[in-house]
Amino acid sequence: MKPKVGLALGGGGARGLAHLGVLRVLEEEGIPIHLIAGSSMGAIIGAMYAQNPKALEVTRRLENYLKGNDYESLGLKYIVPQNGNSPSVLTQFMKTITKRIVINYTASRAGLVKSERLSAAIGVLIDEMDIRNTKIPFVSVATDLNSGETISFQEGSLRNAVRMSSLIPGYISPEEMEGKLITDGGVSALVPVEIARELGADIVIGVSASVKNIQALNDPHILEIVSRADVIRGIYLSRLQLSLADVGLHPDVKDAHWSEFLRFDDFITAGVEEARSKLPEIRRALKMKKSFLGRMFSIINS
Repeated sequence: MKPKVGLALGGGGARGLAHLGVLRVLEEEGIPIHLIAGSSMGAIIGAMYAQNPKALEVTRRLENYLKGNDYESLGLKYIVPQNGNSPSVLTQFMKTITKRIVINYTASRAGLVKSERLSAAIGVLIDEMDIRNTKIPFVSVATDLNSGETISFQEGSLRNAVRMSSLIPGYISPEEMEGKLITDGGVSALVPVEIARELGADIVIGVSASVKNIQALNDPHILEIVSRADVIRGIYLSRLQLSLADVGLHPDVKDAHWSEFLRFDDFITAGVEEARSKLPEIRRALKMKKSFLGRMFSIINS
Protein backbone atom coordinates (compact mmCIF):
# COMPACT_ATOMS: atom_id res chain seq x y z
CA MET A 1 0.00 0.00 0.00
CA LYS A 2 1.27 3.43 -0.90
CA PRO A 3 1.01 6.04 1.87
CA LYS A 4 -1.06 9.16 1.28
CA VAL A 5 1.20 12.22 1.43
CA GLY A 6 -0.15 15.48 2.80
CA LEU A 7 1.56 18.84 2.45
CA ALA A 8 1.04 21.49 5.15
CA LEU A 9 2.09 24.89 3.82
CA GLY A 10 2.55 27.56 6.46
CA GLY A 11 1.93 31.28 6.50
CA GLY A 12 4.58 33.96 6.45
CA GLY A 13 3.65 36.43 3.75
CA ALA A 14 6.39 36.87 1.16
CA ARG A 15 8.55 34.30 2.93
CA GLY A 16 5.91 31.76 1.90
CA LEU A 17 7.19 32.06 -1.66
CA ALA A 18 9.70 29.46 -0.48
CA HIS A 19 6.84 26.95 -0.88
CA LEU A 20 7.28 27.30 -4.64
CA GLY A 21 10.85 26.02 -4.36
CA VAL A 22 9.74 23.11 -2.20
CA LEU A 23 6.99 22.17 -4.66
CA ARG A 24 9.44 22.34 -7.55
CA VAL A 25 11.81 19.85 -5.91
CA LEU A 26 9.07 17.44 -4.81
CA GLU A 27 7.68 17.48 -8.34
CA GLU A 28 11.07 16.94 -9.98
CA GLU A 29 11.86 14.07 -7.61
CA GLY A 30 8.53 12.35 -8.15
CA ILE A 31 7.38 12.72 -4.53
CA PRO A 32 3.58 12.34 -4.69
CA ILE A 33 1.29 14.91 -3.08
CA HIS A 34 -2.19 13.58 -2.34
CA LEU A 35 -3.59 16.55 -0.41
CA ILE A 36 -2.63 20.08 0.61
CA ALA A 37 -3.55 22.15 3.67
CA GLY A 38 -2.60 25.81 3.46
CA SER A 39 -2.53 28.73 5.85
CA SER A 40 -2.35 32.38 4.70
CA MET A 41 0.37 32.57 2.00
CA GLY A 42 0.49 28.79 2.15
CA ALA A 43 -3.20 28.80 1.22
CA ILE A 44 -2.57 31.03 -1.80
CA ILE A 45 0.27 28.94 -3.17
CA GLY A 46 -1.38 25.68 -2.11
CA ALA A 47 -4.58 26.57 -3.96
CA MET A 48 -2.67 27.61 -7.08
CA TYR A 49 -0.79 24.31 -7.11
CA ALA A 50 -3.88 22.25 -6.26
CA GLN A 51 -5.56 23.75 -9.35
CA ASN A 52 -2.53 23.34 -11.58
CA PRO A 53 0.08 20.89 -10.20
CA LYS A 54 2.94 22.34 -12.24
CA ALA A 55 5.36 24.27 -10.04
CA LEU A 56 7.04 26.22 -12.84
CA GLU A 57 3.73 27.41 -14.28
CA VAL A 58 2.49 28.46 -10.84
CA THR A 59 5.76 30.30 -10.23
CA ARG A 60 5.52 32.10 -13.57
CA ARG A 61 1.94 33.19 -12.89
CA LEU A 62 2.87 34.57 -9.48
CA GLU A 63 5.99 36.33 -10.76
CA ASN A 64 4.00 38.00 -13.54
CA TYR A 65 1.57 39.30 -10.95
CA LEU A 66 4.32 40.61 -8.66
CA LYS A 67 5.95 42.46 -11.55
CA GLY A 68 2.70 44.11 -12.65
CA ASN A 69 0.61 47.13 -11.72
CA ASP A 70 -1.94 45.05 -9.81
CA TYR A 71 0.66 44.23 -7.17
CA GLU A 72 1.74 47.88 -6.98
CA SER A 73 -1.82 48.86 -6.10
CA LEU A 74 -1.65 46.81 -2.89
CA GLY A 75 0.82 49.35 -1.50
CA LEU A 76 2.89 46.75 0.34
CA LYS A 77 6.12 48.49 -0.63
CA TYR A 78 5.24 51.16 1.94
CA ILE A 79 5.13 48.53 4.68
CA VAL A 80 8.58 47.03 4.01
CA PRO A 81 10.97 48.15 6.78
CA GLN A 82 13.58 50.61 5.58
CA ASN A 83 17.14 49.81 6.62
CA GLY A 84 19.87 52.35 6.88
CA ASN A 85 22.61 53.56 9.18
CA SER A 86 23.15 57.05 10.62
CA PRO A 87 19.93 58.69 9.38
CA SER A 88 19.96 62.43 8.90
CA VAL A 89 18.15 64.75 11.32
CA LEU A 90 15.44 65.24 8.69
CA THR A 91 15.06 61.47 8.24
CA GLN A 92 14.74 60.98 11.99
CA PHE A 93 12.15 63.77 12.17
CA MET A 94 10.10 62.30 9.31
CA LYS A 95 10.29 58.86 10.89
CA THR A 96 8.88 60.24 14.14
CA ILE A 97 6.04 62.02 12.32
CA THR A 98 5.26 58.88 10.31
CA LYS A 99 5.06 56.82 13.49
CA ARG A 100 2.53 59.22 14.98
CA ILE A 101 0.42 59.23 11.82
CA VAL A 102 0.42 55.44 11.56
CA ILE A 103 -0.47 55.01 15.24
CA ASN A 104 -3.38 57.47 14.97
CA TYR A 105 -4.56 55.88 11.72
CA THR A 106 -4.47 52.31 12.99
CA ALA A 107 -6.34 53.28 16.14
CA SER A 108 -9.40 54.13 14.06
CA ARG A 109 -9.34 51.27 11.52
CA ALA A 110 -9.38 47.47 11.60
CA GLY A 111 -6.95 47.23 8.67
CA LEU A 112 -4.56 49.24 6.51
CA VAL A 113 -5.26 47.51 3.18
CA LYS A 114 -8.75 47.32 1.69
CA SER A 115 -10.04 43.75 1.49
CA GLU A 116 -11.19 44.45 -2.07
CA ARG A 117 -7.53 44.68 -3.11
CA LEU A 118 -6.81 41.28 -1.60
CA SER A 119 -9.83 39.87 -3.45
CA ALA A 120 -8.54 41.39 -6.70
CA ALA A 121 -5.12 39.82 -6.18
CA ILE A 122 -6.61 36.40 -5.48
CA GLY A 123 -8.80 36.80 -8.56
CA VAL A 124 -5.69 37.21 -10.71
CA LEU A 125 -3.85 34.26 -9.16
CA ILE A 126 -6.61 31.70 -8.64
CA ASP A 127 -9.33 30.51 -11.01
CA GLU A 128 -12.80 30.38 -9.47
CA MET A 129 -14.22 26.93 -8.70
CA ASP A 130 -15.59 24.93 -5.81
CA ILE A 131 -12.75 24.01 -3.49
CA ARG A 132 -13.81 20.35 -3.77
CA ASN A 133 -12.95 20.30 -7.48
CA THR A 134 -9.22 21.03 -7.41
CA LYS A 135 -6.93 18.47 -9.05
CA ILE A 136 -5.24 17.84 -5.71
CA PRO A 137 -7.57 17.86 -2.67
CA PHE A 138 -7.07 21.17 -0.88
CA VAL A 139 -8.23 22.87 2.32
CA SER A 140 -7.45 26.32 3.67
CA VAL A 141 -7.53 27.38 7.31
CA ALA A 142 -8.52 30.62 9.04
CA THR A 143 -8.99 31.74 12.64
CA ASP A 144 -12.15 32.79 14.48
CA LEU A 145 -11.25 35.81 16.63
CA ASN A 146 -14.36 35.28 18.77
CA SER A 147 -13.50 31.76 19.89
CA GLY A 148 -9.83 31.38 18.98
CA GLU A 149 -10.66 28.22 17.02
CA THR A 150 -9.11 27.19 13.72
CA ILE A 151 -11.66 27.09 10.90
CA SER A 152 -11.09 24.87 7.85
CA PHE A 153 -12.68 25.54 4.47
CA GLN A 154 -13.46 22.30 2.64
CA GLU A 155 -16.37 23.34 0.43
CA GLY A 156 -17.64 26.41 -1.40
CA SER A 157 -15.73 29.07 -3.33
CA LEU A 158 -12.00 28.39 -3.60
CA ARG A 159 -11.22 32.09 -3.89
CA ASN A 160 -13.23 32.89 -0.79
CA ALA A 161 -11.55 30.09 1.17
CA VAL A 162 -8.14 31.46 0.28
CA ARG A 163 -9.14 35.06 1.00
CA MET A 164 -10.46 34.17 4.46
CA SER A 165 -7.15 32.46 5.22
CA SER A 166 -5.16 35.53 4.18
CA LEU A 167 -6.71 38.36 6.22
CA ILE A 168 -3.47 39.53 7.85
CA PRO A 169 -4.33 40.99 11.29
CA GLY A 170 -3.82 44.74 11.44
CA TYR A 171 -3.42 45.04 7.68
CA ILE A 172 -6.66 43.58 6.34
CA SER A 173 -9.89 43.77 8.34
CA PRO A 174 -11.39 40.56 9.75
CA GLU A 175 -14.72 39.48 8.25
CA GLU A 176 -17.92 38.24 9.87
CA MET A 177 -19.22 34.83 8.82
CA GLU A 178 -22.04 32.92 10.52
CA GLY A 179 -21.39 34.48 13.92
CA LYS A 180 -17.64 34.14 13.58
CA LEU A 181 -15.08 36.91 13.13
CA ILE A 182 -12.60 35.50 10.65
CA THR A 183 -8.96 36.46 10.36
CA ASP A 184 -5.70 35.00 9.04
CA GLY A 185 -5.11 31.26 9.39
CA GLY A 186 -1.60 31.88 10.67
CA VAL A 187 -2.94 33.21 13.96
CA SER A 188 -3.87 29.72 15.18
CA ALA A 189 -2.52 27.31 12.53
CA LEU A 190 0.73 28.75 11.24
CA VAL A 191 1.68 25.35 9.83
CA PRO A 192 -1.57 23.32 9.48
CA VAL A 193 -0.07 19.88 10.08
CA GLU A 194 -2.97 18.62 12.20
CA ILE A 195 -5.50 19.66 9.55
CA ALA A 196 -3.60 17.67 6.90
CA ARG A 197 -3.59 14.67 9.24
CA GLU A 198 -7.33 15.00 9.86
CA LEU A 199 -7.91 14.94 6.10
CA GLY A 200 -6.38 11.47 5.95
CA ALA A 201 -2.68 11.98 5.27
CA ASP A 202 -0.51 9.03 6.32
CA ILE A 203 2.59 11.19 6.06
CA VAL A 204 2.63 14.96 6.51
CA ILE A 205 5.41 17.13 5.12
CA GLY A 206 5.21 20.45 6.94
CA VAL A 207 6.78 23.62 5.55
CA SER A 208 7.35 26.62 7.81
CA ALA A 209 7.90 30.11 6.40
CA SER A 210 8.64 31.82 9.71
CA VAL A 211 11.83 33.82 10.22
CA LYS A 212 14.91 31.92 11.35
CA ASN A 213 16.64 34.71 13.22
CA ILE A 214 15.86 38.20 14.43
CA GLN A 215 17.97 41.32 14.86
CA ALA A 216 18.11 43.54 17.92
CA LEU A 217 15.61 46.41 17.94
CA ASN A 218 16.96 49.97 17.83
CA ASP A 219 14.83 52.55 19.67
CA PRO A 220 11.56 50.80 18.70
CA HIS A 221 8.19 52.53 18.71
CA ILE A 222 5.02 50.85 19.92
CA LEU A 223 4.09 49.26 16.58
CA GLU A 224 7.56 47.76 16.19
CA ILE A 225 7.34 46.32 19.70
CA VAL A 226 3.93 44.78 19.00
CA SER A 227 5.19 43.47 15.66
CA ARG A 228 8.28 41.91 17.24
CA ALA A 229 6.17 40.22 19.92
CA ASP A 230 4.02 38.73 17.15
CA VAL A 231 7.12 37.54 15.27
CA ILE A 232 8.41 35.77 18.38
CA ARG A 233 5.00 34.18 18.98
CA GLY A 234 5.03 33.00 15.38
CA ILE A 235 8.49 31.46 15.69
CA TYR A 236 7.46 29.37 18.70
CA LEU A 237 4.07 28.39 17.24
CA SER A 238 5.71 27.39 13.98
CA ARG A 239 8.30 25.23 15.75
CA LEU A 240 5.60 23.51 17.79
CA GLN A 241 3.33 22.77 14.84
CA LEU A 242 6.21 21.78 12.56
CA SER A 243 7.35 19.25 15.16
CA LEU A 244 4.06 17.39 14.62
CA ALA A 245 4.93 16.66 10.98
CA ASP A 246 6.61 13.45 9.86
CA VAL A 247 9.11 15.62 8.01
CA GLY A 248 9.53 19.30 8.78
CA LEU A 249 11.03 21.78 6.33
CA HIS A 250 12.11 25.27 7.35
CA PRO A 251 13.67 27.20 4.44
CA ASP A 252 16.31 29.72 5.50
CA VAL A 253 14.42 32.97 4.92
CA LYS A 254 16.58 34.64 7.60
CA ASP A 255 14.81 37.66 9.13
CA ALA A 256 12.96 38.78 6.00
CA HIS A 257 9.83 40.88 6.52
CA TRP A 258 6.53 39.33 5.43
CA SER A 259 5.93 42.15 2.91
CA GLU A 260 9.16 41.75 0.89
CA PHE A 261 7.48 40.05 -2.08
CA LEU A 262 9.95 41.41 -4.63
CA ARG A 263 12.62 39.16 -3.11
CA PHE A 264 10.82 36.15 -4.61
CA ASP A 265 13.99 34.71 -6.18
CA ASP A 266 15.71 34.56 -2.76
CA PHE A 267 12.74 32.84 -1.14
CA ILE A 268 12.23 30.32 -3.94
CA THR A 269 15.94 29.44 -3.82
CA ALA A 270 15.70 28.94 -0.06
CA GLY A 271 12.80 26.54 -0.62
CA VAL A 272 14.70 24.57 -3.25
CA GLU A 273 17.77 24.23 -1.03
CA GLU A 274 15.78 23.13 2.02
CA ALA A 275 13.74 20.58 0.07
CA ARG A 276 16.84 19.06 -1.51
CA SER A 277 18.54 18.76 1.88
CA LYS A 278 15.49 16.93 3.29
CA LEU A 279 14.97 14.50 0.39
CA PRO A 280 16.70 11.57 2.18
CA GLU A 281 14.47 12.12 5.22
CA ILE A 282 11.34 12.31 3.05
CA ARG A 283 12.22 9.11 1.20
CA ARG A 284 12.94 7.35 4.50
CA ALA A 285 9.58 8.39 5.91
CA LEU A 286 7.80 7.18 2.77
CA LYS A 287 9.58 3.82 2.88
CA MET A 288 8.85 3.27 6.57
CA LYS A 289 5.18 4.20 6.26
CA LYS A 290 4.75 2.03 3.16
CA SER A 291 6.22 -0.92 5.03
CA PHE A 292 3.99 -0.28 8.05
CA LEU A 293 0.83 0.01 5.95
CA GLY A 294 1.78 -3.16 4.10
CA ARG A 295 2.08 -5.11 7.35
CA MET A 296 -1.21 -3.73 8.63
CA PHE A 297 -2.93 -4.67 5.36
CA SER A 298 -1.57 -8.22 5.62
CA ILE A 299 -2.76 -8.57 9.23
CA ILE A 300 -6.24 -7.29 8.41
CA ASN A 301 -6.59 -9.69 5.48
CA SER A 302 -5.03 -12.73 7.14
